[in-house]
Amino acid sequence: MEFLAGLGLFLLGLEQIQGGLARLPGRRHLLGRALGRSLGALFFGFLLGLLSGSGSGLSLLALGLLEGRVLTLPLAALLSLAATAGATFWVGVLVLGGPGGAELFLGLGLLLGLLPWGRPLGQVLLGLGLLLLGFGLMGGGAEGVARLLGGLSLPLWGYYLLGVVLALLLGSANGVVALGLALGPALSGAAGVALVLGAGVGTTGSLLLAALGGRREAWRLFLVVGAHRLLLSLPLLALAPWLGGVGTVGLHALSHLFYALLFPLWAGAYGRLAERLFPSPQVAPRYLSKEALDSPRLAQALVQRELARVADAVRDMLAKALRILSQEEGGERELSELEEKVDRLTREVVLYTAELSTKTPDERTVRLFVAASELEHLGDLVRRVVRQAERLWAQGLTFSQEGKEDLLEGLRRVLGRLERMAAALATGEKALAQEVLAQSKEEEGFLDRLRRAHLARLEGGRQETRASTLAHLDLLITLEELSAGIDRLCRLVLEL
Repeated sequence: MEFLAGLGLFLLGLEQIQGGLARLPGRRHLLGRALGRSLGALFFGFLLGLLSGSGSGLSLLALGLLEGRVLTLPLAALLSLAATAGATFWVGVLVLGGPGGAELFLGLGLLLGLLPWGRPLGQVLLGLGLLLLGFGLMGGGAEGVARLLGGLSLPLWGYYLLGVVLALLLGSANGVVALGLALGPALSGAAGVALVLGAGVGTTGSLLLAALGGRREAWRLFLVVGAHRLLLSLPLLALAPWLGGVGTVGLHALSHLFYALLFPLWAGAYGRLAERLFPSPQVAPRYLSKEALDSPRLAQALVQRELARVADAVRDMLAKALRILSQEEGGERELSELEEKVDRLTREVVLYTAELSTKTPDERTVRLFVAASELEHLGDLVRRVVRQAERLWAQGLTFSQEGKEDLLEGLRRVLGRLERMAAALATGEKALAQEVLAQSKEEEGFLDRLRRAHLARLEGGRQETRASTLAHLDLLITLEELSAGIDRLCRLVLEL
């Protein structure tokens, strides 16, 4: 029981460290620097792992960035591998902490936690104290576990599989390494190596759980990261009898650094394998039919159905932009997949209507053509919303709380009008389009009130308002243009 209590305190300490480090500033800046380049993902991924203490948590973050098309599959995998290598530092604290370290860290953490500005660092120090205290208890209760393991007489591959299973159950390779350290003499050097290598593969389990939860991209990332760790860990397992002298902590850190540094050499091959097993869905028109061009009324109806798909994609873009602005996390790249869908479908609709116009002089075809270009422009405006906010955050600035709430309310109102316009376009329900148009004057008055509220905050000398004023006013103009575009589309629906 003493061993299990110590393991529980150790894992709680890791969680406290991760929570405290997550509250420290600068993470978004580091993440921004990591995007787009292999060297950046490697270096800043390692640094983020060091500053978060959670390889599994950052693997899930990499998955989110992959799903949002912020990162490609190879860069997301490299970020995950590098972050795990950085997070291995925290198990080294066990070796450096020494006797009395737990009490010192717990006392300092408690004192700093009493001060508002010191609470994040205080939480980290409390976590360190729990880490060392738990490790001490694990050592005190290791004798019983050691006898159990000694009675098992497992081969090296058995200890390897045990490491995989324990990492899956504990959700932490660091926890398994701490367990190996606490058992000490009960494990031979080779057995400890096998346990650590298995834990390194088992820590990919967080991605497996995400995949089983229905996140499609998690299968691709799990395949790439898991296969890479497995393939490189097996040769190291064969060398286990000669690697025992490296030490449990040293092998843990060096193996994950080894995985991260060698990944770019095979990133292309892994990507092709993932694409073959889990192919990406392709964006293509669903309703446009070449045969229907000989029947103009049918072709126009099919174009209108395809335009409804474009409108749905623009609506999804705006909903995602609203989330990004609300959470102040993410950027333009998260909209890339949806914007690509809007652009590709719009292009197909434009070409289709151009061909259809050669077969019939009907003005309805021209209006469908214009509606396609209006929807594509709305997509560009939504991306502009995120770009304006992202530029502000890149300068280390943010909107005032009141200003942010005003902008979010404006986006919610535009999203509601966009949803009703999309429904009117899809169904041809003119009364719904008229209802949206009837709100135009009300929307103009609402945006005018937002401008006056912003001016009042400027007159009051609010520093956050002064710093963000240009971005705030640009966003209000963009909201106005979005609203005007929705009005134009509603008029086109009335003319169809």
